[in-house]
Amino acid sequence: MKKWGQLFISTTLLLAVTLQGCSSSSSSQKDVGEAGEVRKVTLVAAHVEPKEGAYQAGMEKFKEVVEKESNGSIEVQIHSNGALGGNDDELVQKMQTGTVDLIASAPGFLSQSVPEVGLFSLPYLFKNREHWSETLDGDVGKEMSVFIEGKTDFKVLGFWIRGVRSYFGTKPVETPEDLKGIKIRTQSSPANLETWKSFGAQPASVAFNELYQAIQNKVVDAAENDFTNIYQMKFYEVSPFISLTEHEFLTPAFLMSQKKFDQLTDEQKKAVEKAAIEATIAEREMDRKLAEESLQKLKENGATINEVEKEKFVQLTEPVRQKIAKNLGLEDMVQKIMQH
Repeated sequence: MKKWGQLFISTTLLLAVTLQGCSSSSSSQKDVGEAGEVRKVTLVAAHVEPKEGAYQAGMEKFKEVVEKESNGSIEVQIHSNGALGGNDDELVQKMQTGTVDLIASAPGFLSQSVPEVGLFSLPYLFKNREHWSETLDGDVGKEMSVFIEGKTDFKVLGFWIRGVRSYFGTKPVETPEDLKGIKIRTQSSPANLETWKSFGAQPASVAFNELYQAIQNKVVDAAENDFTNIYQMKFYEVSPFISLTEHEFLTPAFLMSQKKFDQLTDEQKKAVEKAAIEATIAEREMDRKLAEESLQKLKENGATINEVEKEKFVQLTEPVRQKIAKNLGLEDMVQKIMQH
């Protein structure tokens, strides 16, 4: 297992992402009281993860910084564990209706409104965590922010990470040939379905909260996820073989309602932008920490971890990357990412 290097993040570039699409106009008079005091604003933040997860760490850092930098004129209320919506799709809808002001949305859900975001679901788009962070904090992140902000009423505050996904199942795999005929539960995006079909596997649709039982009852033979989910959901009990395919870096976007942002004063906007940077750093660090801890716990609980012949997987999925990139009109972006 290769060791991850230290987290790389370019604050300057990330700030450029968070500033993308900002309104330079001053807030309306309704945000300032007659005596000149800035009226308090409450931001409702929501996510689907447990409080021990990386999303919560990011949201808490955002709350800490924005409340301090705004001198208390902004208050953030965080709702975890799907309290305001059981999946990202619900939270996206609630952002659109103004019920929620801050969310983190995975590409699969956001791509329903912004197809270009589906690019981040392509297999083997990123070499490692360092390559991923450099890409998202650079021109590619800025370009994707333009797509998101141009097709939604959302402001991009940063790009987060939700683990590096690998295969786990009832038997180990080392080469793509080992996947032939394997029934695997996977995400339902075109990129994911075509990826596993290219290996000869049989993709299956199973609700995440039913996956443990589905593997136990041999409805499926395998699935794919990151170390933290595999450990927390105890999937290793029924599928103890984890093969390091490392095929996808799940890239949720940290989003804010643009309408809500535009209602803030200039000073409050600056506070939000600073808090977004620190929240992004905190979320990424927690994700890495949880992944390392979960991998160790998986080994302690009897899971078998093995390397794969990754280059074979990368080669087989080249047509998938080309096809999806062409459909999205993003061939140049994919080439830029993979040649970095």
